[in-house]
Amino acid sequence: MRHIFHQIPWIYPKDIVELRELYQRYGTQEHYKKGTIIKSRGESQRLFYLVNGLCMYYANYVENNPMSFSLVLPERTMGDITCITKQYFNVTTIVIRDADILVVPPDILLDAMRQDAELAIKICRHVVAKQESSLEAVITNTSCEPAQRLKILLKSMLLDGGIEPKAGWYTVPLTLTHEEYGQIINVTRVTISRILALWQREGLICRENKTIIVHHQLFDDVYDWLSYFSEK
Repeated sequence: MRHIFHQIPWIYPKDIVELRELYQRYGTQEHYKKGTIIKSRGESQRLFYLVNGLCMYYANYVENNPMSFSLVLPERTMGDITCITKQYFNVTTIVIRDADILVVPPDILLDAMRQDAELAIKICRHVVAKQESSLEAVITNTSCEPAQRLKILLKSMLLDGGIEPKAGWYTVPLTLTHEEYGQIINVTRVTISRILALWQREGLICRENKTIIVHHQLFDDVYDWLSYFSEK
């Protein structure tokens, strides 16, 4: 599931402890409804920290044909790369589940980096990790067929959530709509429905209400260079 780097695709690692404490100290918590655009492409520096809820990053956002390249889960920062580089990016950040978000003055991040070289190194490493995750997502979306992309996305969710199997079955910790799955792996919701229906007929997944439960055999053909390398 990882082709080049160490990070899993689509899901950024949680922020380092020092940053979480910094944002909690200086941030102002605001509530955002589903569908709110909190940062649009080309917008000036704004720094956010997701307390709860769910957001998505979209590339070259077009309302009728959105393409996401990352889920933003709680305990993640949004806008840090813009703040550090002072450059604008063609990224739109949208709330897809009602969310509580800390709005943080952008200078807080740069001041902390100037004052603590070791912290600055940790932040740089964390930013690199986030970009690796985005690149892995792009590689997966351009080199794998749709069913394989969906398998990799599900496995990424399980790895991030630290989900352990019960009698060979994994409960996917995030509930997404078929449309949202499609936006992430760049297919239609109809394609998602067909893939999931096929897997259900094959006994590889089942459902409890909206929750997807996955049998471990679904991932038998999911290549991960880190796992492959460790076996050598």
